[in-house]
Amino acid sequence: MSNMKKQITYISPGQTAKALVLIYLTFSIPLVLLAFLATFIRYGELPGIALFSALLLNAVLGFILLWIACHAYNWVAERFGGIEITLSDLRDQK
Repeated sequence: MSNMKKQITYISPGQTAKALVLIYLTFSIPLVLLAFLATFIRYGELPGIALFSALLLNAVLGFILLWIACHAYNWVAERFGGIEITLSDLRDQK
């Protein structure tokens, strides 16, 4: 069995942030809806724009923070090495 060690030395900030923020929104939408349901039950009213702005704020802040995190990772990986993974051929595994 041949194993090959590789390092992730660069992560594309824009593409990575875009993909991860979409995954993040998939999980945050139910949580935001649950929070608004709890607010509606407690206070009996809910401003319509609040739901949209909460999701938009989540997406925008999430994208910005992930973009910054990718740049930070690339900086660290350039100076100290990236995350190391081991790859192996599937046909060799039984």
